[in-house]
Amino acid sequence: MNFIDSIHHIAKGFEFEKGEIVLLHFFGDNRDLDVLDKLAIEIGKSGAVPMKFQQSREFVKDYYSAVDKENLTFPEKYFDVFKIADSVIDICMYPVPAPHKEFPRDKMDEYRQNMMNTMRSIMPDKKYYIQLRVPTKENAAAEGLEFSVYEKAMLDAFNIDYVKLKEKSKEVIKGFEGVKKVEIYTGKDSRLQFDITERPWHRDDGFGDLPCGEVYVAPVEESVNGDIIIPKAFLNGDRLENITLSFENGVLVSSSHQLIIEHASQFPGDSNVFAEFGIGLNENVKDLLGYALIDEKCSETMHIAIGMNDMFGGKNSSPFHMDFIFKPTRVMIDHMEFKL
Repeated sequence: MNFIDSIHHIAKGFEFEKGEIVLLHFFGDNRDLDVLDKLAIEIGKSGAVPMKFQQSREFVKDYYSAVDKENLTFPEKYFDVFKIADSVIDICMYPVPAPHKEFPRDKMDEYRQNMMNTMRSIMPDKKYYIQLRVPTKENAAAEGLEFSVYEKAMLDAFNIDYVKLKEKSKEVIKGFEGVKKVEIYTGKDSRLQFDITERPWHRDDGFGDLPCGEVYVAPVEESVNGDIIIPKAFLNGDRLENITLSFENGVLVSSSHQLIIEHASQFPGDSNVFAEFGIGLNENVKDLLGYALIDEKCSETMHIAIGMNDMFGGKNSSPFHMDFIFKPTRVMIDHMEFKL
């Protein structure tokens, strides 16, 4: 099965209502329009109304090359068109928002400003904001993975039983109702504890990141204390193993791998602050590839993250977000053992 054939199945995970306007924000060139068209048809079959908008890398390069700089500042009303959408799906054929390699560098500021204004119009107050990464050779290369491995893992993850996944995600979240304290044990004696009081849980079971398959929460940042052992992580192409992360009042204060501390410190904002606790539920993800988008969905795993979480109930503001996936030896919720 290829990706085009998978689109019909992926659409089963959506929960759009009849008459709802869904903006298909397509980052792809004209040769890829069959992906956009197929997804639009599936949205229409559900009763929702697709609104297609293409951000062609080739066209954007040509447009900014040909148009004078003073004509590249778009008026505010241009961005208002995106506000009518009830939900948004970003469809990424390649890493975004990086422009074409031949994009005119002297007009980069105008491009960035227009992209920022576009995203500000797209993201707020939407029912669902979905990001769909298509298994292409460019996306595989960006993650340092062989295309055949990447494509198989993505297609397997896409073709989960969405009905069963949604039931499982609701069941897991229900198990955390009223829970305040979470304790995670890894290795022989490492323990990490935090508070999740009044922090909302989120389901990623068809309308978040795709491939999907997790539930997650932003713990109370300053409540996070202790150590956790991560078996492996991948950073800028380097494989790191047996990583210890130590937190004090929510801040990552030390690690057995200094590269992680140094990498996080390169970003502004709360890049070294605890951000997320998540549980992987996708039964079709069985092995860790070193690609967090898929790895964090692996069934029977959990993950934590540092950096940004203000988009899902936390306080951290930063362009940085890094996940760490592990299998705990034990998890306690309000002093009772938790089992999936």
